[in-house]
Amino acid sequence: MAIVFACAASHAPGMTAWTEAAPKDQSEKFLGSYRKLGEMLAASKPDTLVAITVEHWANFFLDHMPAFCIGRADHYDGPVEEWLRIPKARVPGDPKLSAELLDACLDGGFDPTFSDELLFDHATMLPLHFLNPKMAVPVVPIIINTLTPPMPAPKRCFSFGQFVGRKLEGSEKRVALIATGGLSHWPGEAKHGKINIPFDRKFLDTLISGDRDKLTRYSHNEIHVEAGSGGHEIRTWITLAGALTEWKAELLAYEPVVPWATGCALVAFHRP
Repeated sequence: MAIVFACAASHAPGMTAWTEAAPKDQSEKFLGSYRKLGEMLAASKPDTLVAITVEHWANFFLDHMPAFCIGRADHYDGPVEEWLRIPKARVPGDPKLSAELLDACLDGGFDPTFSDELLFDHATMLPLHFLNPKMAVPVVPIIINTLTPPMPAPKRCFSFGQFVGRKLEGSEKRVALIATGGLSHWPGEAKHGKINIPFDRKFLDTLISGDRDKLTRYSHNEIHVEAGSGGHEIRTWITLAGALTEWKAELLAYEPVVPWATGCALVAFHRP
């Protein structure tokens, strides 16, 4: 079939772990929009969900840090965090689609690694909690290194997204495509709790305006200085934009939630 649903969403762990720490109106507005995205995904009736995501030392360390990794397992367990207040679950995988993506990449100029044993932390489990709450839709995770340099450049992420998008559009399955991460945050640093609202709004404006070329011009240093170490996760959003070059982005919510220490956003994409 083709890609039938697409969105980008933040995954700040405070959304579930300390929901009540945020102002009630702010949290209810944002999480209500998150659940609406879940309803939109369910209405699209996908066969598989491809998650362009990240991880936080749950699977990889400095002895092996791939730029891109495609999970090809029968299932994935998560979350690894006991405190996330999300029930432990076994998420079904789609090893057939994973293998097809991997083969296409290796034949098409990209060299991602693969894994049959990935664990999911909050980066993946939190969006799944809202978008795939019964964990009924099989998931293919595509993990991007946003933890430690050298990271794939935004331009490379966009190109990778273009390739993945073309492959998924030709799939025999109905595919939901999500990206998760960001926006600005400085986890565990001296600046922890800072949110760069102007950076977030500029990035969202660029995404929504459809200026894909401008998205590819973000530099590693610009992201690091302006959006923090956690801001490197916008690479997943840029990858998604590459996969959906003709789609229109719509901002559903942006909330700079100080107790969650993150500029939180939700964006839906619509086929023209």
